[in-house]
Amino acid sequence: MTAAAALGTRRVSRSRTGVRRDRHQPAYPLLLAVIALVALGVVMVYSASSVRSYLGSADSAAQGVQQLIWAILGLGAMYIASRIDFRHLRYLAIPALVLSLAMLVVVLHPEIGTEVAGSRRWVVLPGLGGFQPAEFAKLAIVLYLAHWLDRRGKAAHGFWNGFIPFAILVAPGFVLIAAEPDLGTAGVYAAAAVSVFFMAGANILYLGAIAGTVLTSAFVMVTSTPYQLRRVESFLDPFKDPLKDGYNTLQALMALAMGGITGLGLGASKQKYLYLPAPSTDFIFAIIGEEWGLIGTLAVVGFFLVIAYQGYRIAISAPDTFSGLLACGITTWLVVQACINMMVVTALLPVTGIPLPFLSYGGSALTINLVAVGILLSISRETSQTGSLLDAVFGVGRRDRRARVPRAGRRAGRARRTARR
Repeated sequence: MTAAAALGTRRVSRSRTGVRRDRHQPAYPLLLAVIALVALGVVMVYSASSVRSYLGSADSAAQGVQQLIWAILGLGAMYIASRIDFRHLRYLAIPALVLSLAMLVVVLHPEIGTEVAGSRRWVVLPGLGGFQPAEFAKLAIVLYLAHWLDRRGKAAHGFWNGFIPFAILVAPGFVLIAAEPDLGTAGVYAAAAVSVFFMAGANILYLGAIAGTVLTSAFVMVTSTPYQLRRVESFLDPFKDPLKDGYNTLQALMALAMGGITGLGLGASKQKYLYLPAPSTDFIFAIIGEEWGLIGTLAVVGFFLVIAYQGYRIAISAPDTFSGLLACGITTWLVVQACINMMVVTALLPVTGIPLPFLSYGGSALTINLVAVGILLSISRETSQTGSLLDAVFGVGRRDRRARVPRAGRRAGRARRTARR
């Protein structure tokens, strides 16, 4: 091989854990979008929580300072995750899944789990405060499915070797999260899992069956839970009971309306004065709209679009199947959760308690989200251009109209053929 050919060929080596390429710079647009959201989140948590923090502890900056500390710790964890070889995460797949299911069981125990607003979602850890096991469970299921489906290969496309084991793996976590009850997070959990299964080459009919099962389960849970049913009824007509069931929706819409195009100004929100419930958590997007206006909300949407584009681009250009599936699952989890939160605030979905990634107050959620982004950044260091995002989503020019995730063997074989030339 000539020197020129050697310079033009990307070095690829084989290992027991997959293909290794020369590492390059991470996806900086993804990094900048996430840092911008985290910074905005710290500022907005301080602003949105100032009134309630003062009434609760006589310190208007209490939640804002806590969010700043968690942001610093989370960004540090993101940096560490971005420097670790993502292939080593395979060894954590099974322990993480088992641990997450154990925590989801423990949180339902009345003497362990903390109940807030009729939902038992938190475990209080000494010295750390509240921890939400469902947040860790989303990362655990994505990690395990990426590992499992990569090992299964084409066998995962079948019914008995693919669909049935997949359903058995995903169902326990979904049911336990829904039993808290937390239908919003359960939906994100299922969406992330299905996206990994889809990218691994699952049959469309099986995916339809999964969607039907999830929707049926959600319908049964809503109709059998009085307060969930009232939420759906208030979503259909929030003015029917504007002071009770429709109150959250109407106050959120009022905040967005008062913000107008440019907003009232940072710290000038009126809805945070005990009018809007959960202004620093589930409804922080409404406070952003009130203080920063339509411009601010569109900026937030734009940052999440950057995350979606970069995340799926990393997935389709990943060095092996495991990393591609992992990147797809993480991206879907973050983007779907953001969409649900913003659709709830804008009255496009019934009210459900689900935080806005990187922006809502909460240490465990913020830290885990940033660790997930760190994993994406680690994968992005070894990506290559294998096609456009349009090819991946719509399958342009491919007979099966599905994104082809690169497998380790195919990558190394291509490198050997190039080397012979």
